Amino acid sequence: MEMGLAEMPLALFSTFAPMGAGAFAVLALAFFTTRFDGDALKKIDRLTLIPLCFAVFGFIASFFHLATPGHAFGVFAGMGASPLSNEIMAGMVFMVAAIAYWVVAMTGKLPEGGRRAFVAVVAVLGIVFAAFTGAAYMIDTISSWNTVLVPLEMVFFALIGGACVGAMTLGLAGVSGQLPKTFGTAVMAVAVVGAVFGIVCAIVQTMGVTGMNNYVMSGAEVVAGVTMWLVCGGVLLAAAGVFVVLAVRGKSMVTYSVTATVLAIAGILILRLVFYATEFSVGLAI
Repeated sequence: MEMGLAEMPLALFSTFAPMGAGAFAVLALAFFTTRFDGDALKKIDRLTLIPLCFAVFGFIASFFHLATPGHAFGVFAGMGASPLSNEIMAGMVFMVAAIAYWVVAMTGKLPEGGRRAFVAVVAVLGIVFAAFTGAAYMIDTISSWNTVLVPLEMVFFALIGGACVGAMTLGLAGVSGQLPKTFGTAVMAVAVVGAVFGIVCAIVQTMGVTGMNNYVMSGAEVVAGVTMWLVCGGVLLAAAGVFVVLAVRGKSMVTYSVTATVLAIAGILILRLVFYATEFSVGLAI
């Protein structure tokens, strides 16, 4: 796992930022299924700062990956041609939209229809950002990452992680009593799909490295070295899915959603470190 730990800043970025982005999908589900009173809306809007902080923390962590943070501005030179530049641009578009939504919502002048439309746009931009985050790793020279499973994995992580953060935000806002069964059913579907398929994508992508070899390392040895961590991350993410399901079913929403969020952070972070530990360069292939 040494290679994975060396990429901790990127692991933190690809854990926290998509979780924050995915949370807006849950907020959108809440507004589309529930008519909150004025006080509830004010509480939700104030606590929307939570998913925003997740995303901001992720971006801050990514800067520590650069030898010189000032080089970050160089990514804009490759817009349209560089997957990394496209990822950063997608992230910026999402962040601008998310912050704008939060600011407007905090004014208390956002009508019901406008709120639903605005948060839906932010939710879509968040999922698109997660997809671009994964697509940035589909590089021809790194065969172990050059698979559609990578962006799919990031989207599913955003769904399960976002379900946890979104449920926690609503739980802390104290609106669990106003949420209908339709909301709980929708979030359960998002959480289960995100957890199950996120784990499957991580396992398939990792196991696909088994047959890869180069002059530096053996794929089979790498997989053997990360298998325990792969299982650990999968178990934690599955547990997060269970706890967020319990949360949206009205059973101690705050306690279960906070627990689910902590488990999701741990599970996704471990799986991201496993991902970085499976880097195989074509240039060194036998």
